[in-house]
Amino acid sequence: MFLTVSDQSSTVLQILLYINIHYTIFWFILEISLFIFKYYHLPYATSAFGLEMAIIFMLCLNEFLREYFGMKGNLMLKSILLIIFILFGFFSIIGFIFFLILQSYTQRVEILLSTISLTLITFEILFSIITLILNNRAMPVLSKQEKIKRVKEAQSRFDSSIKTE
Repeated sequence: MFLTVSDQSSTVLQILLYINIHYTIFWFILEISLFIFKYYHLPYATSAFGLEMAIIFMLCLNEFLREYFGMKGNLMLKSILLIIFILFGFFSIIGFIFFLILQSYTQRVEILLSTISLTLITFEILFSIITLILNNRAMPVLSKQEKIKRVKEAQSRFDSSIKTE
């Protein structure tokens, strides 16, 4: 790590992704429970219920793929993975807007759940764009002599830390 200049992943983005994984599981369980409740207590068109259930599963799969690409892209500092993460984020935004506005029966709990999801996704996209900009700015490239110098400095620090212990 001492040969790099200042490549760092975003801690804030990583924390948001960790929170969002747990929130997505919570959202999925609660949304399925709400749909079972709505199926038995509200008059549903057969095709609408099946379509909305399929959208729940697709949105959940999209969320987990998005979070995977976000975590890997952030920790490995891979720009392409963060770009894929942002693109999947826009698909998730469309899915949560569907559950916020366009589904057959929207309950207040679903409005709250979708709003929290949209807020998390928006902040994650914002911090991933910031991380992309910070990691893709012009970084100084170390010459061979500078790398050798840094290796020797690290070796001397290591040797001095061993002697003091």
